[in-house]
Amino acid sequence: MLKIFVAPLVLLFSASCLADLKQTAPDSVCSFLSDLDLKGRKWTDYGDGTSGCASNYKDIGSGYPLANNLAFYAAGSDSTVDQVKLVLNFNQTKSVGMSISALGKASEKLSLKALGAQLPNSIKKAIVLGQPLTAAAGTGTIEVVRDDWPTGKGYEIQVIMK
Repeated sequence: MLKIFVAPLVLLFSASCLADLKQTAPDSVCSFLSDLDLKGRKWTDYGDGTSGCASNYKDIGSGYPLANNLAFYAAGSDSTVDQVKLVLNFNQTKSVGMSISALGKASEKLSLKALGAQLPNSIKKAIVLGQPLTAAAGTGTIEVVRDDWPTGKGYEIQVIMK
């Protein structure tokens, strides 16, 4: 009788542990978006038990004093990546079209490489609207986060995949 109750619980809890990136080797993951000029630099130990890589900022359009820009990040432990994300900084809040398009394109490519799945339509819509949302995709989840800056002079949208 105990097996009837315990077995489903074990399956339930172990299924959530299966949600993961398809690839976790830092060298491979940090290069996911190289062809979009978003290649992560060398995998670095931050000294606090975490490690990661980040791309240079890629300007989208122009603007003064800063253009909107996009960056790619991967984070994890010593030799394993467990999260990737794109961050789009809106320094020019009246010029968003080209930037949203760049974030959407990079997110679609990253979803295929990181999770083995197309970017869900609900996530595409959340990116365009700058609205928070979490959805399952492939082997993991995708979360859209918007962070309005305290200065009131811009905001960022993050697309996080785990």
